Amino acid sequence: MAQPLDPLTVQRLAYVRYLYREGVEQSGQPSPLCSRAITSFHDAVENFIGLAAQHLGVELKKNAEFLSYWEAIKPVYELPKRDQMKRLNDARVALKHNGTFPSAHQIEQARETVVDFFTTVTPKIFGIELDTVDMVDLLTQHEVKQLLRDAQTHADIDDYVQAMAGLSVAFQALLANYQRGDGSTRWSAFNFGEKLSPFDEPRVGTGVPRLQRLKKFGDFMEITQNTLMAISLGIDYPSMARFHILTPKVHTFGDGSKRYTVGKDLEEVTSDDYDWARHFVIESGLRAAKADDLQAMKKKAWEANRQADGALAERSWTGPVVPEDRSVTVFDVL
Repeated sequence: MAQPLDPLTVQRLAYVRYLYREGVEQSGQPSPLCSRAITSFHDAVENFIGLAAQHLGVELKKNAEFLSYWEAIKPVYELPKRDQMKRLNDARVALKHNGTFPSAHQIEQARETVVDFFTTVTPKIFGIELDTVDMVDLLTQHEVKQLLRDAQTHADIDDYVQAMAGLSVAFQALLANYQRGDGSTRWSAFNFGEKLSPFDEPRVGTGVPRLQRLKKFGDFMEITQNTLMAISLGIDYPSMARFHILTPKVHTFGDGSKRYTVGKDLEEVTSDDYDWARHFVIESGLRAAKADDLQAMKKKAWEANRQADGALAERSWTGPVVPEDRSVTVFDVL
C-alpha cells in the first residue's frame, strides 16, 4: 500500500510530529496551561488524516466534521481508534467552545491515544515510522540543519557528550544567522551592535587585573546581545536557559577549531536530555524563521544603497506641504 514519499510529504509528516511533540511539552505545564495540549494533539491527528487521505487518493469534503474522516477513508483503509478520537474531539470542543478545562487524566489519555494511533497507522499508510521523520526538514536555516544532522551522527553511536556540543554549535549558528548575516551586522534587521573580538583594544583578561571592570562589561554585553537576539526572534528564554545548562559552551579559536570543557554534569546527560535539546533548537529555528522576510528586506535595502552611483541625496524635513497661493488667478491678470 505504501508509496514512495516525496519531499513535501516528508515535510508534512515532520510537521505532524512537531505538533505532537508540542502537545507533549504543553501537557507537562501546570494547569490550566496544560489544556492547550488537547488542541495540539487534535491538530496533529487532523493534519495527519488530511495527508493520509491525499496519499491514498481519497478526496475529503471541505469543512467536513472530524469524525467523518473515518468513513471517508474506510473504502481504502480502515482507520482505528474512532471511539477514542471522539473523546479527544469532545474534549477539544468543550475547551474551545465552552471553556471547560480537561482533567490531567483526559490529557494523558489523549496523549496515549494519539501516539498509539500514529504508531499503528503511519507504517501501514506511509511505510515508515513517524519517529524516523526528521523535523530538521522543517527548518529554513541551512547551516543549522547540517549541524543538527552532524550532531545526530554522534547521538546515533550514544556519544551524547559530543552530540550536545554539536547542538550548542547549531544554536550558536542559528543566532549568528540573524546577528551577522554573511559576516556583517550592517544589513541585519537585528543589529544590537558589533560583536566583541578578543583583538579589540584595550585587551582584557585574567592577566590584566586593572581591566577586570571592563571585562565584566564585555561579558555582560555578550550575554545581553545574545539574549536580546533570542527574545526578538520569539525564542522562549526559560527554555534557552535550560538548554545552556544541558549543553557545553563551545569556543571557536583562531585556527577554526572548536573546543569545550567536559564537566561531570555533561558526562551524565541522557538520550532524553539530547532529544529535548535537539527539539529546542528545531523549535527555535521555526520561531526565528518568521524573521527571514524581514532580513531579506533589510539586506535588499542595504545593497540598493551600497550599489548606488555617487553619494546619496540629502534632503531636509520642512514640515507639512504649504498650499499654493491661489488668491491671484490667470483671470485676474486678464
